[in-house]
Amino acid sequence: MPSILLIFTSKQRDDIIELGGTGWWKVDPVKARKASHVILVHNAHDRMRSGDPDRHGQSFMIATIGDVVQDEDGRWLIQFDEFATTDAGVEWPGYRNPVTYVDSDEILGQLTLGDWEKMAPVSLEIAKDCRRRDDASVSRMEARTGASSTNDEAPIGTMTFGQIIDHHRALLASDLGVDLGAVRISIEAS
Repeated sequence: MPSILLIFTSKQRDDIIELGGTGWWKVDPVKARKASHVILVHNAHDRMRSGDPDRHGQSFMIATIGDVVQDEDGRWLIQFDEFATTDAGVEWPGYRNPVTYVDSDEILGQLTLGDWEKMAPVSLEIAKDCRRRDDASVSRMEARTGASSTNDEAPIGTMTFGQIIDHHRALLASDLGVDLGAVRISIEAS
């Protein structure tokens, strides 16, 4: 019986297109390559990237597998050949592991699909660069969270509006690795 790889991810559509697929997972590459499709299910409760709570646990994309390639740490990127958006027809079964296999005969009939699109090829080196950038951002956020619990800075609730904006500009500059002058925050009232 054909199987589908079901993945619980906090990544959004644009992240997946930039990466050319979904990664970096601990999977059996032989088994992953045999899967007929990948279905991505939204994880709104990731500790480093919050999502839409109304979509939590619901499918949002289906794809065919182009290849499964490995990074140096043993994790795998599942590169897509084609993809389509889906309705919320498939729900995450609640497993702790974010990767599981399901019977395609049971699950494909539950989905309403958008138009299939060809995934633009992304080289493994570019995909690894995206991963390194994301990992560096997470490391900076973790360091900042640890540092903020020990510094003497005033809590946000006691800051003026201007101090809050300056505080967040500095955090964004640090997370993005850019000069503070390159970060502008704009608020438009309609």
